[in-house]
Amino acid sequence: MEAAEHKEPNYWGVFGALLILTLAEVGVFYMHLPRLVMVLSLVIMALAKAGLVAAYFMHLALEKRTLALIVISPLVLSGVIIIGLTPDSVFNYPRQPPEKWVLPGEEEPKGEPGGEPSAAPAQEQPAPPPAQPPQPAAPADGGPA
Repeated sequence: MEAAEHKEPNYWGVFGALLILTLAEVGVFYMHLPRLVMVLSLVIMALAKAGLVAAYFMHLALEKRTLALIVISPLVLSGVIIIGLTPDSVFNYPRQPPEKWVLPGEEEPKGEPGGEPSAAPAQEQPAPPPAQPPQPAAPADGGPA
């Protein structure tokens, strides 16, 4: 039996492609394109670079197609999730906090049916003066305290 012929990848060619993609990313950044165009182009170039690294430096280009499906499936799934959740983050504006926070166990002020609190709030009583701390008891044997 003969072993399958293993062709060595052209690492310098892959390095050159990665270098060109990196320079293109830097160029896109400094071209001051609209934000959406810049982000999309940078993401596409980053995915291309990741694909090159995975295919040639991790030797996935020489593997069976089943392994490629296992690698690509999470990328597709994460893309679907990002696209599916984007409307929630774009169109769900921040809500205003309530005017009065009510902690668990506390009740809201009782109001009239119109929702207004009672017209005359009760006047608060002044707080009593703080109590003196208890004095230690004298020892039972009559010695110094």
